[in-house]
Amino acid sequence: MLNYGFNVNIVKLIDNFLNNRYQCVKFNGVFSDYLPINVGSPQGTKLGPLLWIIYVNDLEVENFFSVKYADDTTFYRASHTHDQAGIVTDAIHRTQDWSESNSMLINAEKTVVMNTSLSSRKTYDDDIFSNGTVLSPVDHTKLLGVVIDNKLSFNQHIEFLVTKSNSRLFLMRKLKTLGLNAAGLKTFYETNIRSLLVYGSPAWYTLLSQQCKETLESVQRSATRIIFPDLSYDDRRCMLAVPILNDFIFSLCKNHFDKIVADHTHPHISRNTMNNCKTSTRATTTFRPEKARTQKRAKSFFQFYMRFSNNGNIYIE
Repeated sequence: MLNYGFNVNIVKLIDNFLNNRYQCVKFNGVFSDYLPINVGSPQGTKLGPLLWIIYVNDLEVENFFSVKYADDTTFYRASHTHDQAGIVTDAIHRTQDWSESNSMLINAEKTVVMNTSLSSRKTYDDDIFSNGTVLSPVDHTKLLGVVIDNKLSFNQHIEFLVTKSNSRLFLMRKLKTLGLNAAGLKTFYETNIRSLLVYGSPAWYTLLSQQCKETLESVQRSATRIIFPDLSYDDRRCMLAVPILNDFIFSLCKNHFDKIVADHTHPHISRNTMNNCKTSTRATTTFRPEKARTQKRAKSFFQFYMRFSNNGNIYIE
């Protein structure tokens, strides 16, 4: 903290807050002896996450970008060469060296390597050896609650959402059996099921196939059928004042895009390319999306909604 320029008195105050802490364990009404806590910070404090961010701020690997959230760290890079195993292995070793010097350990069981490519040809498929552990490139992995696959289809993520939703639909049926009214069941659906289905949607929704979108919609169909089993889907939605799920997610993503556009300090504002060419015949459009060589690129979040906004908020497939 001193290296980052924190006031020395603030550092002393935090030092006093963290030191001389003791804890014990209670089991079946019996308490263990109190032992000192020599590492970490108390859970549930507002200071804890800040201290963690400061602690891992210098965890970087040359030639890689990083994404950090709590104890989850992801390194990524773009490459057009075939041999990447050596570069990735070096990055893992550098991360291990940092961890050892900072009295931490990397969980090898949760360390994965994934090559993402929209072509059928892989950039690399060699196993990576790290301290006796073999890391074979995986075809999908979960990152902050979203299952990302190496083709960016997000098919596995939809399967994950449906599987998790089915268990909550089971609870919803139980609540119906126990006499919960329509308003209560709707609240349960919106807070426990729909919230799951829309989580992180700007990252994946525009890339979904039509089949995946229909699969998502089927979850809401099932939920509304539990509440009003004798009505059609449109009538059920009308009675519950619930929009079509795909329209709801589409609007959430559009609102997120508009929020980024309106905030010039947003870290992703640079992803939106404005149309500043006054001599162009398209000068009346607000944005100037790049020419996409693949359909996936054209349907990515920023590219998709820039085109959507330029077309007067009319969706054109």
